[in-house]
Amino acid sequence: MTGTLYTDQAFIERLTEIVSSNLQNENFGVNDLAREAGLSRSIIHRRLRAIKDQNISQFIREIRLKRAMELLQEHAGAASDIAFKVGFGSPAYFNKCFHEYYGYPPGEVRKRIHPEEGVKHESVPANLGVSKELQTGVKSGPVKWMKVSRRMTILLSITALVVLALTLVIINGSRRKAKDLSIFILPFKNFTNDPENQYIVDGIMEDVLNNLYHISELRVVSRTTSEHYRGTNLTAKAIAKAEDVRNILEGSMRQYGDKTRISVQLIDAYRDNHLWSENFDRDTIDINTFEGEIALIIANRLNAEISDDEIRQIREIPTQNPVAKDYYLRGRFLLNKTDNEQRADINKEGLIGSIKYFEKAVAADENFAEAYAGMASAWSLLSGWGWLPFKEGFSKARDLCMKALEIDPDCAEAHAVKGSLHIWGERRFEEGRKELLISLQLNPNCPPVHQSYTQLLMITGPIDEARIYMDRALKLEPYYWVLHNLNAWIYYFEERYKEAIGACLLARDLKPDYIYTNWLLFLNYAKLDEGMKAAEELKEIVRVVTRTSQYDDEIMDAYNRSGVEGLFTWLIDININNPVPAEGLSGHPFFIAWWYAITGDRENSVYWLERNMEAKRKVYEYFNLIATNPDFDILRGDPRFLAIIDQIGLTPYNNRPAK
Repeated sequence: MTGTLYTDQAFIERLTEIVSSNLQNENFGVNDLAREAGLSRSIIHRRLRAIKDQNISQFIREIRLKRAMELLQEHAGAASDIAFKVGFGSPAYFNKCFHEYYGYPPGEVRKRIHPEEGVKHESVPANLGVSKELQTGVKSGPVKWMKVSRRMTILLSITALVVLALTLVIINGSRRKAKDLSIFILPFKNFTNDPENQYIVDGIMEDVLNNLYHISELRVVSRTTSEHYRGTNLTAKAIAKAEDVRNILEGSMRQYGDKTRISVQLIDAYRDNHLWSENFDRDTIDINTFEGEIALIIANRLNAEISDDEIRQIREIPTQNPVAKDYYLRGRFLLNKTDNEQRADINKEGLIGSIKYFEKAVAADENFAEAYAGMASAWSLLSGWGWLPFKEGFSKARDLCMKALEIDPDCAEAHAVKGSLHIWGERRFEEGRKELLISLQLNPNCPPVHQSYTQLLMITGPIDEARIYMDRALKLEPYYWVLHNLNAWIYYFEERYKEAIGACLLARDLKPDYIYTNWLLFLNYAKLDEGMKAAEELKEIVRVVTRTSQYDDEIMDAYNRSGVEGLFTWLIDININNPVPAEGLSGHPFFIAWWYAITGDRENSVYWLERNMEAKRKVYEYFNLIATNPDFDILRGDPRFLAIIDQIGLTPYNNRPAK
């Protein structure tokens, strides 16, 4: 490799050198490392995941801890002094991280180097599970019994090993098959010498991807994850390792006069073996008729089982009108382009532009269901992001969904949009569930639908089912920061706070400026009674939203007086008496109710929930979650709380036990 793409060893050595040179700077973090390395955060994140299975924050912390161990072994100072030398702002946090990494506190390092000073280490017994008499060779019964016992022990050991071996073969065989049926599609390359053709190239790639989505036995990594590798020089094997897939599909487009050639090749990245390659030559005006053929060939080459329904869906051609298809591709290109590679930069102009092209597509072919569905997506996003009145965009999206499904009852995108409208526009949760499940049945690998269904389960439960769909979504789209944020919420609802913090740190690596990740970190640190870290997150939140540090002393005073509970008391006070125009601090009744619930104050929590019911805006993005949020368990037996639950249609889902 050339340029900034190193071998794995050189890459790690370079990052380690940068971190080591900034070791005493406790504020040195993800953005600083990316800047000094001359690489994007996402590239560093992907490569660290592939090489060391770590995120960037874990990598930096590991270097700090290893250097701390060296200094402790050299007797370079007390543990608290060394904590500051290696960039930890808090000795208590250093002790915690050190213990988690090494399995013992920093104070024991010297004793482990010099055991004669008073501590002897007990090793794990070599004959774990065997009696002390047998370990020492003392006979506790007749010799004959000892022989039988030994034979039985050997026989049981052999049997256990055979069972274990067979189990591993079965498990590994299952895992191998699942991995063999995984595929990653790289962005197709535009070799036409005309940048204006990019929408066609991307459209062909996306059509192939969407056709593969229909095959339930395949695991197809998402388009947005694929965008991370646009223009990459990484080998197919390196990409497959980073994304945990077996197969890579590459493609390109060329033009010769009025002819267009689409070239594709399927690579077994594990063996670095080309499974299949082919050129598809078409008249330029008729280039969008072979994507289904490519998908079926790929499935055949990978020995994937395809149902008759899946074959029928793949072979269907949404429109025979090349002009309509061209307008559709332009609209889809703009709809996708409104998002960056992390789907985080959506914009009003891109959505409106996509609608104009979709309108031209249906003008050319009034029976083009996918174009109506694309329009429905764009209108719903315009309202969802607040660029249109809530009812206006959703109303148009609803009508367009119905039109699409009237033409094609199996239009997966239309079912997905319709389901989302039922859930978030109309609070008809079960109707929404039905539509999303239909969409997933038609398109089992679609990441946004997995995300939508996960978010529905966060409202209705069961949370263990939300966990299953969350894990599936992350497999399909591992670099989407929103999914990691949602993953942290689900961990929070599962009361797995350490895992929630890990998910938050991943989300922050991918999008450092999302303030709601700080809120999640604050809540999880508070639950773990890591008060200093919770206070730091709260100070950061308030600094960001107020653009001042004037509240820092107040927050620390509240913490020093009353610990973690003092932080929530401060939040309640500022919401009621001195609100700040920001979510969680603005004096909105829901957040006051939530903070009171966390402190265990039932009466005040119910009182403010009742005030929330009178508010014009009810903060449904959080209010919807009270049936599954464990913070409200103290209220579940209160008739007033049950009345509120009933008013917002959550009674069937209020199944958590009361505390």
